Amino acid sequence: MLSSTSVATQFGGERATKQPVKLRSGFEGSAESADIDMAIQAAYKHVYGNGHVMDCERSTSLEAELRDGRISVREFIRGLAKSDFYRKNFYDSCSPQRTIELDFKHLLGRPPHDQGEVSASIQVQAAQGHDAFVDSLIDSEEYSEAFGDHGVPFMRSWQSQPGSAQSAFNRTAAVSLGYAFSDKAIGTGSKLSNQLASGRASRIAFPASAEMQWMSVSSRWRGNQPPRWATKVATVFVVAGVIEVTRLVITVAYSALSN
Repeated sequence: MLSSTSVATQFGGERATKQPVKLRSGFEGSAESADIDMAIQAAYKHVYGNGHVMDCERSTSLEAELRDGRISVREFIRGLAKSDFYRKNFYDSCSPQRTIELDFKHLLGRPPHDQGEVSASIQVQAAQGHDAFVDSLIDSEEYSEAFGDHGVPFMRSWQSQPGSAQSAFNRTAAVSLGYAFSDKAIGTGSKLSNQLASGRASRIAFPASAEMQWMSVSSRWRGNQPPRWATKVATVFVVAGVIEVTRLVITVAYSALSN
């Protein structure tokens, strides 16, 4: 059976197995320049959904405030989520449910738990606006416990989190698609509408370019062992190969002795 780690790597989830990016000093103004650069790059990559950001699309004023210690990493994340780039790519052009999916993914590092959470979020967004909903996520207790003031959000659902259902892993794969894909390229419609409406998690569909696509049959293996029939077939081929090699060796040896 495929491990959750091997599945996660097909979607870029290996980033979640590394140490989360967090400024070690706890005070951004006194952190090492290299550490701040790493935090900034990780923030762009995660909040902007693995999309390429040109120099003209960077939030240089926010970067300067972070480097000077005037804002925390949390406030830097808040600024990115309220930026024109974010609104253009993940709010203005997306369906309401898709926007909510992406907000949860980019800011809390997980997909929505259920349709009820999505519906409540859409109501907040409709009544108070996108910026207010961003504030509700970043100011939440969940965000504080997961990332604090100095950590960069990351996809937590690739790992087993306390109180997290198995469906969160499957739904993370549904909204991630693959390592090389950006959220802009995946589409503007919801990827979880059917799953959330039914309360079920669909099977994980590997990206077409996944190296382990060929192992889909092995997902039925138990105990990391192949089926008995596969073992028997492999044994037959091994035995046949040994017999053939032995025959060739004897033939060559006989020919050499005869000459």
